[in-house]
Parts: sequence; structure tokens; C-alpha cells
Amino acid sequence: MRASAQQVPPKPKPRPQDPVEQEFWNRCQDGNLYFQRCSECGTFRHLPRYMCAHCGSPDFSWEQSSGKGTLFSWTVTHQALHPAFAADIPFIAAVIELEEGVRMATRLINCDHDKLALNLPVTLDFELIDADFRLPVFRPDTNLPEKG
Repeated sequence: MRASAQQVPPKPKPRPQDPVEQEFWNRCQDGNLYFQRCSECGTFRHLPRYMCAHCGSPDFSWEQSSGKGTLFSWTVTHQALHPAFAADIPFIAAVIELEEGVRMATRLINCDHDKLALNLPVTLDFELIDADFRLPVFRPDTNLPEKG
């Protein structure tokens, strides 16, 4: 079949194997980002887990993130490893350091590649990847001056 005649598959959704990971994705669906916060020492954590890496406590709450952070690391991806992402290349795969102190692997959208810089201020956005699933992504925060 010609490439132009092939139907593009939908973007894959995360498939968590653990209830605490599923809770993270469920909470994203209201258009906000939430991280676990240790009830003992107050440390935020991501990826979700059952015990605090700082103090070992199993007690936590889910706290809403400010959605603000900075660009910690990135790479510009020029090859789609899944056909659903072919229309997005080149795209920016990024690690964002959020105000809460956690780092998150994600995509950076609406950013010229020549504007990429360490500590670039970013803000949360969401990509609707099907009718009922929001994926957290980030974009440059145009309301803040760029950090150098």
C-alpha cells in the first residue's frame, strides 16, 4: 500500500501497570498537573511511587503543580519511532524542571529551535491525543523574561 493511502494510527496512551501511576494520569485529565508530596518531609516526587526517596515515608498527598518550570535538557527528534508521530517531526523531547523541584520528561511545543536554551522559562499545556485523554506538554512562557 502506498504511504499516502495508509491511515495514520492514533497516538499511543500511557499504559501504567500500577495504580499510583494510573492516578497520576487520571489527575491530568482535569487540565492540571499534580505531583505527590510527602506528608512527612514535604518533598515533591515524580515519577509517582509508594515511598518518599528523601525520608522513606509512605504517606503522601497529591498537590497541584504551578505548571511553571525551566528547560533542563532537550533533544530535537528528527525520526518518528511510531507512525503516529510522523506529522510532528522534528519535535523537541525535553526534560523540564518544575518549580516544585521535580523533573519531567515531556515534549516542548510551539518553540523555535533557535530559541532553545538552558533555563528557558516554560509553562504547562496539554495535548488532546484523543477525545478523552490529555497529555501534559510544555511551551515557552511568553509572560516571563528568558533566563540566561
